Parts: sequence; C-alpha cells; structure tokens
Amino acid sequence: MRKRAPQFVPEGTHGEDEPCGRIRAHDAWALELPVLLDTMNAKAVEIDLGQHGMQAALAVLSGQICVLVRPGLSEQQLPVAIRSLLARYIHRPVPHLLLWPERDGQGVVVKEPDDELSDLVLEDPPDVTADVPHLYGEGNWAPKDGWRSDEEVLAELLELAGIYLKGVVLDIPEEMYPLPDGLGAVVAAGCDDEGLAHPLVLLRRDACRPPRRPSRLLPEDREPDENGLFYVGMDAGPMCGPGAAFLGALMVQRFGRRPEDCAFRLLDPPEDSAPGVESAA
Repeated sequence: MRKRAPQFVPEGTHGEDEPCGRIRAHDAWALELPVLLDTMNAKAVEIDLGQHGMQAALAVLSGQICVLVRPGLSEQQLPVAIRSLLARYIHRPVPHLLLWPERDGQGVVVKEPDDELSDLVLEDPPDVTADVPHLYGEGNWAPKDGWRSDEEVLAELLELAGIYLKGVVLDIPEEMYPLPDGLGAVVAAGCDDEGLAHPLVLLRRDACRPPRRPSRLLPEDREPDENGLFYVGMDAGPMCGPGAAFLGALMVQRFGRRPEDCAFRLLDPPEDSAPGVESAA
C-alpha cells in the first residue's frame, strides 16, 4: 500500500468553512493505519510489557510518538490497540498512556499511568496538525461535495434522518423551557400506522450545533425511562472507537464539515423534568 506523505500546516490557517488542521479522535479510526502513523510521526514497536496483562502503551520519546505493543496480539487486537491509544492521545496529549483489555475481553481501556511513572517522562508531547483533505484524498470519508456550511450539512442530515432512517427531528418547543441543566436532546421511538418503530429526536437548538456535534440516534448500553425516553447530554467526549458516535462523526465529515468531539453521554432521567418534555416526545 502506497503511503501518502503528510503535509503539516500551522493551526488556524484554514478559512471559516475549511477544515481545521487539528487531527481529531475520529481520524484515528477513519484513516488508513499507515497514513495515521505517518501523520502523527508515530511508530509501533513490539516489546515485552511484563506480566501484568497490559497489551500496549504509548510514550513520547525524542519528539516521536512510540506505541509499544505486547508480542502475540492478534490481527484484530493490534490495530485496535494502536488506534485506541492514538485516539486518546489526540483528545488529551500526554507523554504516557497504558492500554489494558476489558475484564470481559470485549474491549480495551486506556489509562494514564500513576504519578510516580508519569514523573519519569519529562518532555512535552508534540502537537499534531495536518492537511486533512490531503489525508483523506478521494476516500470513502472525504467530503463528497467539498467543505460546506453548517446550514448545508444540517439540511443533509435532516434529509438522512427523515428519508433514509424514517425518523423525525424537531426543536424542543419554547414552552418547554427551562430545560434540566445539561440536557441537549431527547430521543424516543415512535410507531407508524404499521407498528414499525422510528426514531424521534427533539433538539435543544439554543445550545447544540447539530452539523458538527451529532447526537446519538441509537443509544447504547442503557434502557429508556418509564416513558420510553433517552436523555442526551450536551457534554461530549472523544470518540474512542467504533459505535454510534463514530458513525455520526463520519456522516458529518462526509457531508462537508469537520466534526468536533461527538461521544455525547446519555443522562439519567431528570428528577424534575421540564413541563411538557415527556408528553411532547
């Protein structure tokens, strides 16, 4: 596979409607692995990590990002370990990270080491910026119609939700304010005349920017409340792996905008819901 040479650019040199030069967490999963490593000036090295079960680690050495991986990882485990560490580093650059398998063996956990180990690494982590359109080229996740405005991308997302997902996206009506602190959207499943479920999303437009910060349409690992509602918060973390947040980030980029962090947390049902929120959904 031919590697594309990265083109580094200073932060902030793009126009308002062009992609920022920062590499984002979703790039760690969307880019081809050789391109990702080249862009971040990173290399992966097999090394014995001891008998503590750790699968991989990230360290910044002499201005280069080194991903240390335990020998014997499978073809599936190796790219997951590398991408997981680089995605976490992109979101929060630190000179040292550790990666462990989940207890159930179905995933991985990235952690920062304890203070004693962190003190051993004195150099600052390097900044990483790049010419994003060059990296994606003509790939599947490059903007299909070039970089576009928020309004154009929002129109595409609404069409996708309405036509292809057979869903409905509405603003939370003004009479339902004030809303609980931190609430960005309410998600429910409505049924059509044939009894088929379709997503219904009510967005808080005074605080959310849907084109760059897509909320989850398919909540994971959480049950709805007694009214069948999911509550989506406004605080978003890094996209740490495949899933709903990753799909949302890729859709936004494909339609023409660079997504921000879009792993929105699902909230517990508010104790004092704003009047009318539940009945509207």
